[in-house]
Amino acid sequence: MLLGCSADEVIKVGSPFNDEGTEGVKFNNEITDEEAITKLRTIIDNSKGIDKPSIENEAEAFFQLDRPDESVSEIRRYIWFQDNGSAVLFDGGSNYSILTKEQTLELKSILEL
Repeated sequence: MLLGCSADEVIKVGSPFNDEGTEGVKFNNEITDEEAITKLRTIIDNSKGIDKPSIENEAEAFFQLDRPDESVSEIRRYIWFQDNGSAVLFDGGSNYSILTKEQTLELKSILEL
């Protein structure tokens, strides 16, 4: 038996773009699986804060964890995948963090990337 009619939380996954000065994210997937959301929170909680890296290219992916019933976007991160298998995350403000290769693989699995 399913409890509730709508998802309390949803992960929206998309691709950042910059077209002639217009920046945004084109969302192409929504994930409502509770286990995936729990795993995502764990990855973010265990990511390691870093100083701003020297990244010049556009982020490769973006995700946000929303609570639609409350009109809240709780977690927002841009993602750059690194050659060594790790990933750099950016919250859109001033906070950068890095994921290990293992965390990155799990994040890709959760976000279906």
